[in-house]
Amino acid sequence: MKDTHKWRKEISEIEFFFTDWGSEGSVFWLRRKELVLKSGAKLTMDPQLNKDGSLNYSAKFCKALRAEHDSKIQNGVTTEDIIFPSPNELGIFMRYGGENTWLSLKDKDGKSLHEWSVC
Repeated sequence: MKDTHKWRKEISEIEFFFTDWGSEGSVFWLRRKELVLKSGAKLTMDPQLNKDGSLNYSAKFCKALRAEHDSKIQNGVTTEDIIFPSPNELGIFMRYGGENTWLSLKDKDGKSLHEWSVC
């Protein structure tokens, strides 16, 4: 059976850190569909590619996300806070492609967002 994740009020009080694929940033999950990536986050600049060298699906999605937030990015670093509706969208934005972000977001003690939110 697949794990189900649920937002809980206590999660909004925890600072999570994203460090994956050369990207790093501080994240707070504020509401059920609102995560904030704090300004100063370092983004991965090289997209994830398919075996044939073409952009994979999530890298194409990231390209659109980064274009949408272009005014908030300078030299691969965010200059303003950015709101995302899901952990996975945030992860795709950070690492220029995607995998399961629920395991990549960790609190100061190394406990993942997955562990905090699984029900």
